[in-house]
Amino acid sequence: MVVTHGHVDNFGAAAELSRLTGAPIAGHIADFSICRAGGASAPYLPIGLFGRLFVRSARARETTEPFEPDLLIRGATRLSDLGVEARIMPTPGHTAGSVSVLTDHGDLVAGDLVATTFPGFGKRPANPPFHDDPLGNLAGLREMPALAPTKLHVGHGAPLNPEQVGRWAAAEQ
Repeated sequence: MVVTHGHVDNFGAAAELSRLTGAPIAGHIADFSICRAGGASAPYLPIGLFGRLFVRSARARETTEPFEPDLLIRGATRLSDLGVEARIMPTPGHTAGSVSVLTDHGDLVAGDLVATTFPGFGKRPANPPFHDDPLGNLAGLREMPALAPTKLHVGHGAPLNPEQVGRWAAAEQ
């Protein structure tokens, strides 16, 4: 199991899923103090109206069962030793420890590096409601084409075309 970043909506079930399946948990060292505490990162730096509303809600302060990671990521990491033909790539910006997973088939699981407009229905790239470092996040998105992904899977919304995301990131800059 790869925790893409230290936000409860992305790691909230990790401890239980690991217990139920025996799957090890991996994620970047920069976000694991949050996971070890089972708490929300603070402060959220909102982007747009939804972000400003979200940071005022109780959901922004939700907690979950803490866990100890099995594999701490510090840099690009191959997963072939664990039977997965993919690599974890640090993609900081959304959080300091944000990572993406690039499969050998070209699928890029990008967590909250980018979202879609109106999650679940939209098919255009958009910012999630907050980033710790919006400019750093955009820099990561602009570097994404060098990874040559064929499809980009996001944590909130439908898969996106990587070329479309690259154009959107350049326009956002």
